[in-house]
Amino acid sequence: MNVKGSWRRLLANAMSAMLGAIEIYNKPRFVYRDEVFVVLLINAWELLLKAVVSKGSGRIYYPKKRGEAYRTLTCRDAFWRAANSQLWPKKISSAAIDANIELISIYRDQAIHFYNNKSFGAVIYSLSQTSIINFRDVAMAVFGRDIGDEMSWRIMPLSMSSVVDPVKFMGGKGAASDQTRAVQDFLMLMQEKTDELDASGIDTGRLCTVFDISLNSVKKISKADIVAGITTEDRADAFIVQRRVDPNVTHPFRKKDLMPKLAGKLTPYEFDAVVYVRQLKEDPKYCWKDSGTSLVKWSPEAARYLKGLTSEQIASARAEYTGRLKKSKK
Repeated sequence: MNVKGSWRRLLANAMSAMLGAIEIYNKPRFVYRDEVFVVLLINAWELLLKAVVSKGSGRIYYPKKRGEAYRTLTCRDAFWRAANSQLWPKKISSAAIDANIELISIYRDQAIHFYNNKSFGAVIYSLSQTSIINFRDVAMAVFGRDIGDEMSWRIMPLSMSSVVDPVKFMGGKGAASDQTRAVQDFLMLMQEKTDELDASGIDTGRLCTVFDISLNSVKKISKADIVAGITTEDRADAFIVQRRVDPNVTHPFRKKDLMPKLAGKLTPYEFDAVVYVRQLKEDPKYCWKDSGTSLVKWSPEAARYLKGLTSEQIASARAEYTGRLKKSKK
């Protein structure tokens, strides 16, 4: 028996399972949609992780016990072996993907063992979108296979009922009937995972990202913040509309909230120096400023950027900042 398995067959099945999951989710009428979708989604991940282990010449089976059948690795064990192998792409955070898969697995276990609460839909929608992107990136990095090549992305995103805003829902602003104990416990666990990743300086975008898709008439998007188009002579063939989002979500930190995260790295004075010299307040990726007040707020990306500065860079910014302050006082 080949205890390493065939990574090519595992990869093919992983792609098929993910395509099946996406197809199920996009069916216009499917009562058990979320539950079946996540079963296939986790199955796709388990097969992909085993393919990574197999390609790295690792075992995908546990040692056989007398009188028992061979057992393949669980999704969690397969993830641990894949993430610690030489094949795992260094640019992709395994910790964030692990947390994403764990949260979706918890939902799957609750759904298949007894019943599920429909209120989970808003959260699972965001977690799963991120999970599919993670799956695509890992498959591309390790095997050079893009799941996008296997399907048509021309899906019509229509809904006849109001869509629940995942950000508002996770912030506790859903309907009273949505705030069950199971949902609250799940959201608390999700927040814990987010805090752990953020404290370690890991990009939480691999855990959960909220995607906003809107249908707009091309002639009625002049008020959008960003419009990117690919045009022919007389019409737009493709366009993207990006709307501003709540700065309380994207830029949650005041300076007083940010400094504890930089303890041992920057003093308040050095923080001001780096911000001034590197013009971080002018970059919306790091800073949001209220045009009507003096309120300034910072993003998690700003914390990661500042943590990544070398001692030499900080010292250089401090010296330049001090020099400019002395000149301004003359």
